[in-house]
Amino acid sequence: MDFNWHQFVLTYGLWGLGGASFVSATIIPLSSEAILIAGIASGLPFAPAFAVCSVGNCLACACNYGLGAVLRPTMLPRLTASRSGRKALAWMERWGLWSLLASWLPFVGDPLTVVAGTARVHILWFAVIVFALRILRYVAALYGAHIANIL
Repeated sequence: MDFNWHQFVLTYGLWGLGGASFVSATIIPLSSEAILIAGIASGLPFAPAFAVCSVGNCLACACNYGLGAVLRPTMLPRLTASRSGRKALAWMERWGLWSLLASWLPFVGDPLTVVAGTARVHILWFAVIVFALRILRYVAALYGAHIANIL
């Protein structure tokens, strides 16, 4: 079954764009960049669409961090029990704040924001690094769409 992004954006507008960008920053694999480009290409105004996607995605990253921090007592044993969890914690311990430079990457970035909360990375540095990278990712996607004459 094909999902019609164009119809979704036209029906739900900025609310749908914000919700989709929020959900895409969780472990659910969605492309908020594609959703943003589809929204603008469908006629949503550029600045509000960009702002709503940026805020939605950054709020979800903050929620991921919060989940990691609040669930630390239960998550830490689970992370240390799995190979990938140990690797994520080791990466965070080894590189510290610098590991957040990978937070914009697909598949890696969203779990990394949860691990950052579990590892108690300072929230201010987390917000500055992660939010800036998420917004820059939208800028790069929009620039690419403009170069490709999609927008």
